Amino acid sequence: MASPSFAPQSPQNGRISLARIDATVSALLGPTRGLGNSQPACFNRQVAMYVAARIGRWSTTVIGRFYGGRDHSTVCYGIQRIEALRETNPEVDALLAELRGRLQDDDRSDLAQESPLPFRVVRSKPSEIEVEKLAQAIAERVFALVKDRLRRSETSGTLGAL
Repeated sequence: MASPSFAPQSPQNGRISLARIDATVSALLGPTRGLGNSQPACFNRQVAMYVAARIGRWSTTVIGRFYGGRDHSTVCYGIQRIEALRETNPEVDALLAELRGRLQDDDRSDLAQESPLPFRVVRSKPSEIEVEKLAQAIAERVFALVKDRLRRSETSGTLGAL
């Protein structure tokens, strides 16, 4: 018997599974899980939460549990943020329409193929430019953290562990 603290992985009552929603958003935007509130994983996760609530009809509590035990109010904030962006940014509205289309297409293809998995995982090899951008972003982040720690150690008068 599955523990009630874990989010359902398979469709119930015609719902799209949270795992499928997460995989679809990740395939289109990138990872939805990252360290803390790192960007763009935070935005991607908020999009996934919005889709899970509005299209998948999952409760904010279940969605929060699926995304690392986040509180339902965190999920509510993410949903509200995406709703606000959707109203002001046509690109976000188009993105959500694309996700809805992909999820509906996946449902149709799953019924036709009767796949044992509740979702399809599409992985593509990152381009050299994407790898360079990621490496640059990581280097900038590490540099900023080291610079901040050095600044703090200078103001406190100690050279703490870097």
